[in-house]
Order: sequence, then C-alpha cells, then structure tokens
Amino acid sequence: MDITIKELVYGSDDYEKSIDIRNEVFRKPWGLNIRDEDLTVDKDMQLFGAYLEDEIIGTIFLTEKDSETAQIKSVTLLPEYQNRGFGKYLMEYTENLAREQGYTKCFLMGRVSKLYFYEKMGYEKVGEPFDYQTIPHINMIKSL
Repeated sequence: MDITIKELVYGSDDYEKSIDIRNEVFRKPWGLNIRDEDLTVDKDMQLFGAYLEDEIIGTIFLTEKDSETAQIKSVTLLPEYQNRGFGKYLMEYTENLAREQGYTKCFLMGRVSKLYFYEKMGYEKVGEPFDYQTIPHINMIKSL
C-alpha cells in the first residue's frame, strides 16, 4: 500500500480530520483533548496529510524555527498504520521539502517514547527530556 502526501488547507474538512487524528494519538491516551488548545498557530505552518487511497491516516507539519532551521511538528499516524514504513516516508518527504526551501537543519520536539525512531532517522538529542502536555519529550536536530 502506498501513501500519498497532500497539503492541507487550514480550516478545511481534511484539516478538521487531522485534528481528530492528532487528538486520538497525542492527547486521548492521556485524558486530554487537543480541541481545548489554541490551534490557530497551525495556520502559519505548512500542513500535510498522509492519505491511504482517499482517507487521511496521518499528519506532518513544517514551519520555520530560524533562517537555517525548519521545524517538523505533529508527526502522527493512526495506530493501525504505524510500524509499516509510513512514518519514515513522511519524515523523508518533509526533510526533502525543507532542503528544497533552503534549510540546512531540521528540528523537532519528539516524544521520548519515539526516541529510537528519530535517532534511526539521523536526529540527535539536544538537551534533557522535559514534559510537554504531561508527556516526556526531548528536542532533537538533524543536519540536512
């Protein structure tokens, strides 16, 4: 099965579905609701959905951290699509896009539980773990 990556339009039906996916993976397991948060910052990012056939199954966002560094955010796949190579594909797609846009580094705030995945993708830890939304995270960076 091949996935397709499409740009999401802030406020569109597919954007709303992306919120539900992020909520399912990022917040519900910890008793939180992403819709309680201010998501207006999303409108200033490049938003992408991962599609299997015509159904959105995941997300990845790209924004500028500084003139040399792109930041990757909201890397998620519905649980039934994890561990199938789709996450790697999403990351590579977004890193290539950042490279094409002139960035020389990618930064992300990754969950400590996903550390192995990001290290396998070439990211290195920056600093010490910290809690974000009550979940342990760590900042990571990769040269492009």
